[in-house]
Amino acid sequence: MPAVADLIGARPDKRAEFVFSTQKGTTPFSGFSKAKVALDKTINAVREEAGLKPIPDWRLHDLRRTARSLMSRAGVTSDIAERVLGHVLPGVRGVYDRHGYIEEKRDALTRLGALMERILEPPADNVVELAPKARTVSRSR
Repeated sequence: MPAVADLIGARPDKRAEFVFSTQKGTTPFSGFSKAKVALDKTINAVREEAGLKPIPDWRLHDLRRTARSLMSRAGVTSDIAERVLGHVLPGVRGVYDRHGYIEEKRDALTRLGALMERILEPPADNVVELAPKARTVSRSR
């Protein structure tokens, strides 16, 4: 996942428990509302510069839903995709299966990242120009 590693950057303290933190890795990131407002402002500035309308209303949860759907598309099993999102499996499996699934989650996120790259930057040889469809004249009887 080089793209994610580039976004995150080098962690000054490899022992830090949390990658996304405002307290040097000692506590998880918080302040999502403020971050969402700042993100929307940045996105809309980029869109305005590109001559696009402001981004339609969206929620952070939309990212989770999209990630879950794309993991299915990338061939990630449902159990692993749910665990990647931090969901606990119900019933006996959720109680007794205490394996961390670290490698499986890493694979799921690698697949997700690869699919997102293909969507955002499709290979040039993947584009085929289609001939315009011939117009047909309808005749009324």
